[in-house]
Amino acid sequence: MKKIINVIFAVIFLFVSLIPPVFAEEVRYGYVSSTQGNGISVRSGAGTSYSKLSDGLGEGEQVKILAEYKPDDGTDSSCSLWYKIEFNEVDSGIGYACADLIKIIEIQTDEDFEESLEAFPESYHDSLRLLHTIYPNAIFKAYDTRLDFNTVVKNEATLGKSLIWDSNNSRDGLKHMDSYNYKTNKFANNYPGGGSTWYAASKETIAYYIDPRNFLNENRVFMFESLSYSASIHTVDGVASILSGSFMAKEKVDGGSKTFAQVIYNAGNKYQISPYYLASRILQETGYTRSALVKGTYPSYPQFNGYYNFFNYGASGTNVVYNGLNYAYKKGWNSEEKAITGGASLVGTDYISVGQDTNYFQKWDVTCRKANVNDCTFYSHQYMQNIEAPYSEADSTYDGYKETFGSKMYDLPFIFTIPVYKNMPEKALLPSEKNPINYLKTLTVNGKSVSNFNSLKTAYSITLPSNVGSVSVGATVIESKSKVSGIGTIKITKNGQVIPVTVTAQNGDKLVYNITVKLTDAESMTLDDTINNIKSGTFKDGYITGLTNTSTIIKAVTDVNELADVKVTDLNGKEASDSVGTGYKVTITVGEESKTFEVVIYGDTNGDGEIDILDLLRVQKHILKASTLNKTQIKASDVSKDGTVDILDLLKVQKHILGASTIKQ
Repeated sequence: MKKIINVIFAVIFLFVSLIPPVFAEEVRYGYVSSTQGNGISVRSGAGTSYSKLSDGLGEGEQVKILAEYKPDDGTDSSCSLWYKIEFNEVDSGIGYACADLIKIIEIQTDEDFEESLEAFPESYHDSLRLLHTIYPNAIFKAYDTRLDFNTVVKNEATLGKSLIWDSNNSRDGLKHMDSYNYKTNKFANNYPGGGSTWYAASKETIAYYIDPRNFLNENRVFMFESLSYSASIHTVDGVASILSGSFMAKEKVDGGSKTFAQVIYNAGNKYQISPYYLASRILQETGYTRSALVKGTYPSYPQFNGYYNFFNYGASGTNVVYNGLNYAYKKGWNSEEKAITGGASLVGTDYISVGQDTNYFQKWDVTCRKANVNDCTFYSHQYMQNIEAPYSEADSTYDGYKETFGSKMYDLPFIFTIPVYKNMPEKALLPSEKNPINYLKTLTVNGKSVSNFNSLKTAYSITLPSNVGSVSVGATVIESKSKVSGIGTIKITKNGQVIPVTVTAQNGDKLVYNITVKLTDAESMTLDDTINNIKSGTFKDGYITGLTNTSTIIKAVTDVNELADVKVTDLNGKEASDSVGTGYKVTITVGEESKTFEVVIYGDTNGDGEIDILDLLRVQKHILKASTLNKTQIKASDVSKDGTVDILDLLKVQKHILGASTIKQ
C-alpha cells in the first residue's frame, strides 16, 4: 500500500502593525473560490486602497501563498486578512489578495508520485504536487524536447508565426515591436492566415505561452491531455456540454436527425481521437455562430455552396475564405458530417499519429521521435497561429468534463504529457497589456526642431552662445497614452550639460532622449549655430515669419551672435530700414557663410507690408484661378496656416480689413 503523506501547512497570525508577516514553514497553495466581475483583484499592498496589479484572476485560478497580512493601508476594509501571493499573470507576478476569496489546498502526495517527479525539473514539482492532489489517478509524463527554451522562443517569434488577438488596440503590450511602425504608430496586422484583429506576439508573450509551468493548474492542464479516445472518459453528453451555447447545440447536422455532439463523438471513436478535443477545436475554429467556412452558402463563391470546412484546413494565404472552401471542395466535404469526419481524420493522421498528441504540441511544434534531435525539423508543422488557442481549448475541455462528470471527473485516469526544455527561465511572466510605445514625435529647443531629429535616435547635441542662461525645451509624443518629462525652461549652468527628456509609456517603460549642450563664444559660432538659436520669429525652410520690421529681424539675429551681419532688402533690392513686406529678403552672414531668407507677412500678398483690399482681391483671384501667385505669395495667403489657400483664408483677410479680427503673424 502506498504510504500517504499529508503535507499540512501551519498558519500563524500576527496582528501587530508594522511587524513583518510570518511566513509559513513551507509555502501553501490555494485557488480562487470567488469571482468579482471578470476576476478577483490582486493589489500592490494589503488593502483596498492599493493599486490593482490584475483584475483577471478568475474562479479556479491557482496561486502560491507566501505570507499573511492584516490590512495595513488604513482603510475600512471588509477583508480582515490578506494573502501575499504569487500568480501567473502580468507585471511582477507577486501581489496581495483578500484571503476570503482563496481556498487553501492541503497537498497530498505519495512515494511513487514523488519518484515520478524526478523526470521533471524542480521548478515543476510544486505545481505537479498540487495537480496530483486534485487528480490523484492522473498520470503526469515528462516529455524531454531536448531543445533550448530561448531557441524555441526565438524561432516561434518569427513575424506571422505566432499571433495574438486584439480587436480594440487594448493589448499593444503583448505585440512584437519589430512589427511596429513609428511613423504611423501602428502594429502590422496583415499576416497570412490572420486578419485585421491579429498581431504578431512579442518574444516575452510567446515565452509566457510556451512555458508549461504557467498552465499547470486545474483547468489549463488539459492543454497537455492525451488526445486519444477513451471509452471510460468520453461521452456524447460531454461533447454536448462543450458545444453548449453554440449553433451546434441548437441545430442538427445537415438538417437531419443527428446532433453535432453525436457526429463529433462518432468521429472521435472512429479515429481514436478525444471527441472533447475535436469539439473544442471545432468551436475554436468556427466560433459560437457560423464562421465564413461553415455557412453552406457563399454569395461571393457560389461554386462552393454546400461545402464545409469545420477545422479551417487550408484556410491561409491572402484569401483565407476562398482557400479554405477550395480545400473543402477538393476533399469532397459537401455535407457537414463529411466535413467533421474528414477533418477529424486529418487531425489524427497529420498531427496525433506523428506525436503532436496534445493541444500544446499542435500549436508548438517541438516533438521529435528520432534518436538525434538534429535530424528533426521544428516550428513549421503547427495547426494554429493563435498562441492562446491551447489554453482556451483546455478551458472548454475542462468545462465539458465538469459538466458531464461533476466531482467524479477528478478521479478519472487522465494522461497529461508535459514538455521540458533546456535552460528554462526561473519564471516567464506575461507582459503588461498596456501600451509600450515611448517615442517622441518632435523635440525642439527654443521652438526649433533639434538637428537631424528622428524618433528612433536618442542622442543629440546643440550649440548655444556662451552667455545663454536658459533654453526652452519642447517635445510631443507619438502615442497619446505616453507621458513626457524634462521639458520646459531649462537652466544652463555649464558646457557639456546634458538635458534628459524622458518618455514614459503607458506600461511604465521609459525611453530617455539626451541633449548635450555645447557652449561657444561669438567668434566660434557658425552660421547654423546662429540661426538655430534665434528665439524671436521663425527662421525655417528659407522663410522668416513672425517678424514685421527690419530692426526686430536684425536684433533677433545679433542677440544670438553680435558678429553676425544682417542685410534686409526690399522687392527692388534696395536696403530696407523700417517695416518689411512679403518677399523682402534677409541675408545673414557669419564669417564666410551666408544664407538668405524671404520674409512672409500673412495676409500681405503684394509685398507692401500692409493688409488691404488689394490683398483680398489677390487671394480671391488665386482661389478662382484667375491669377497666379508665386510660392512666397501663396504662403502669405495661407493665413490659417493649414497648408491650403481657400475661402477660410479669404474670410480671415476680410475680417482683418474690417477690424473684426486680427491676423496673427
